[in-house]
Amino acid sequence: MSLGIPLLLALAVSMDGFSAGLTCGMRRLAIPFPSLLVICSSSAAAIACSMLIGGRLACCLPVELIGKAGGLLLFFLGIYVIGQNLRLLLRRESEPEEAPPRGALRQLSAVIKKPERADLDRSGILSLNEALLLGAALAADAFGAGFAAALIGAPLLPTVAAVGLTKLILVPLGAICGRYLARKFSPEKTALLGGFILSFIGIMTII
Repeated sequence: MSLGIPLLLALAVSMDGFSAGLTCGMRRLAIPFPSLLVICSSSAAAIACSMLIGGRLACCLPVELIGKAGGLLLFFLGIYVIGQNLRLLLRRESEPEEAPPRGALRQLSAVIKKPERADLDRSGILSLNEALLLGAALAADAFGAGFAAALIGAPLLPTVAAVGLTKLILVPLGAICGRYLARKFSPEKTALLGGFILSFIGIMTII
């Protein structure tokens, strides 16, 4: 398999990082480089773990079904990402400001919906602990995509490295765009692209 699939996967699962950076930029939330490394490492670790699990599962499936199963999983994961972001896009304007959530799972769910909520102390700077929370939220799509990537035969190390490096580029790029081009970008709209890419990879794999 060429490096094209790992690069496309990396771009797909990193679009939520661009969206998170975009939101942080709009809110003037600074992301120091150590915090950025934590965010990128979280997604890289998630996709590495899920690819290892997917590789184990692939050994138990008939050879002729492995690629198609991975393609279907990527397709439906892309549809899920598209649906989630469309729902958030429609609700963002109408929902009132909510009280800060309590509890780890509720905080994680809130950060997935609104990345700026990772700034728990409202300091305007994303600390390492807060970056770990945001990284965990952004790693969700990477985990699902990594599982499917293993089934379609994507190489482990190039895929993991591509995800980490792509997110390392797209998160700060999103923050820059959020600061200077806030009126022209929407976090949910940019995250939709990741869903379309995942579905496209799935369709091409099945075909």
